[in-house]
Amino acid sequence: MLAIKKSEKSTSCVANVLPCRIQHNGPVNATTRHWTPESSSDGQTNTAYFRGRKLNGKTVNLPEGYRGAILQKTNTILPPTITPSTSTSLEDEEDASSSSTPETKILQEVATFDKIVVWGHEVQPDGQEDVYVRGV
Repeated sequence: MLAIKKSEKSTSCVANVLPCRIQHNGPVNATTRHWTPESSSDGQTNTAYFRGRKLNGKTVNLPEGYRGAILQKTNTILPPTITPSTSTSLEDEEDASSSSTPETKILQEVATFDKIVVWGHEVQPDGQEDVYVRGV
């Protein structure tokens, strides 16, 4: 099981869904030389170039009441909580001791976002075809 721990220093960001597979999982020292998306005047469309290919992006706001979070794994385990039982029979105590609760690992919140930019090759993602735009 997993639990999310909010950070006191959580920053705000915009999530990007790129139409490619990147064989890396971790931090990147991205510079403006490599990633400089330009927004249109309405703020809903974006243009960027990635490895020489033109990408068109569509900004999608998360629905009301939802928020996105960037999480980082930790090795910390949430201590189990003991709930008071109303029944004190011997059979119940044996069942409780024999069933072990799974350990709960903690994920640290690094950043939050309220919108996503979905990118497409040469064309802007369509709300009817693109699974990410349709899903939000």
